[in-house]
Amino acid sequence: MKKIILYTIIIFAFCNCQNKKDKTIVAIEQTKDINEIVEAIIIQDSLDVFSKSEDSIMFCSELRKLKISIPPKNNKDFIALPLSDGIYITLLIPSKIKGHTFFSSKDSLYLLEQNSNPEKLKIGNSIVEKLNTTTIEKTKIPRKKGQRLRFYEMTIPILSADKQNAYVELDYECGGRCGSGQAIFLKKINGKWKIIVQYRNWIS
Repeated sequence: MKKIILYTIIIFAFCNCQNKKDKTIVAIEQTKDINEIVEAIIIQDSLDVFSKSEDSIMFCSELRKLKISIPPKNNKDFIALPLSDGIYITLLIPSKIKGHTFFSSKDSLYLLEQNSNPEKLKIGNSIVEKLNTTTIEKTKIPRKKGQRLRFYEMTIPILSADKQNAYVELDYECGGRCGSGQAIFLKKINGKWKIIVQYRNWIS
């Protein structure tokens, strides 16, 4: 019964979101949170991406959009395949994720509204100048040729309505079919973003 109610709320939120003509511009206050989240992940996950390190790995200075989708309503035996460019909203708002609650049904509309985020978003210059950076465009040619190219790529953080919780996907590309990805859930505690749950969501 709870799942039916949740699904109904999600569908209603999706319809409302579709009817809105949101601008593809991220608000200033949201951009501040996004930059703080990027820095928090780099530091707390000990990513070797700083420009002063000789062996540092490149970090993509453009965050890519993570599309939030509603899975088809089917019977209980149906298993929705993972999305290559997004995530199902039902994976963000279950009751708990490894013992922690990050998003609830009250966040549904706000989560879906973030589908209006730009396709890519450049992180702040104050962060870029510290890192060994690349861009999405610069990685395309080596990728197509199958050349070895090591870099991290992060998604635009998905925020809860109260801006106290966030979800991010961090991918590590190492050339050809080499790579892995992580799902990262954060909470804002005493004004600082902290990684709470982190796990690998793909590897090749």
